[in-house]
Amino acid sequence: MGSQDRLPCKDAPPESPPGPGAQAILRVAEALVAEKGFDAVSVNDIAREASVSKANVFHHFKSKEGLYLEVLRHACRHSARALDAALAESSADPHVRLQQFFFHHLRALLEHAQSSRLLQRALLEGASQRGRELAEEVFAHHFSRLVELVRAGQSSGCLRRDFDPALLAFLLVGASAFFFETRAVLRHLPEVTFAERPERYGSAVFDLLARGFARAPGEVGR
Repeated sequence: MGSQDRLPCKDAPPESPPGPGAQAILRVAEALVAEKGFDAVSVNDIAREASVSKANVFHHFKSKEGLYLEVLRHACRHSARALDAALAESSADPHVRLQQFFFHHLRALLEHAQSSRLLQRALLEGASQRGRELAEEVFAHHFSRLVELVRAGQSSGCLRRDFDPALLAFLLVGASAFFFETRAVLRHLPEVTFAERPERYGSAVFDLLARGFARAPGEVGR
């Protein structure tokens, strides 16, 4: 990817949370959009469920699209906390910090299913029309922080330097997201023994990513 194609790394979102009125609207909008999708939910629907006027919704949010982006940012807060926990990890070992992110992120997806479904809908239904906007306005900041965590491990010599740090970041996020998305099917597959044990899944996947699956030359298999 050339430098002209890179997404800008946006500054962190404002730390101040929305006021109580805006938070109530966000909670209702998150639930409705997670269930029905962005296009199927109107501002009137949100106002009615939140017991406020349509004008009150627009008092807090300039447009339906602006409300939607704020809902997605709000839904990302659980994953952001997973990244915060990894960055706050006292160990200086990037391997340990990445492992902590992966475990916390997987747990956050499973414990906050409504937010997770909302983000899935955004990626699956809206990416073709709003892909760049979603990337820049919702996901870029947190993804860039994760990439920097990988890159720091490469710079310190703890991780190999011959791979794209964004690819590892994508694989870590994707492995958690796909487990959440397919768990209802996984539990019925005859060869799958980890669907009801996400901690086992997380440990096995991270170990596989960290060590690779090809046997080293001269290694004797068990």
